[in-house]
Amino acid sequence: MNQEHPNITNSDVQWTGDYVGLMPTLSGNSANAMQHASESDMSDLIRALEDPLRFVAAHVLLTKLSGVQYQTFPKWNGLTVEIDSDGQSHYDPQQRFDLARRWLSWTVDRHQYNEHLPE
Repeated sequence: MNQEHPNITNSDVQWTGDYVGLMPTLSGNSANAMQHASESDMSDLIRALEDPLRFVAAHVLLTKLSGVQYQTFPKWNGLTVEIDSDGQSHYDPQQRFDLARRWLSWTVDRHQYNEHLPE
């Protein structure tokens, strides 16, 4: 993200799961970034998807910033999240490549995908 925004990290995203699905809560630098983010930050966020330590935060920020419609279960907008009984979250970092591909496709032609992220 641009220099006005601090670095985001996956540890800034806490997850809960209930009957409605998975729900992220942003904290730390990612919460601050969300308050100050604009559409001009999207390309920086898409680049952050390449980083295994930042891809989850970037995906959550992109989803919230873009306003795309998404499912919350069994995946959160295409992201598989595993939540342990103690509340710790785990992600397969290999997902970041598919998420990056999907976001790049969406940015090329948003209207083609009817406000959904392409598969």
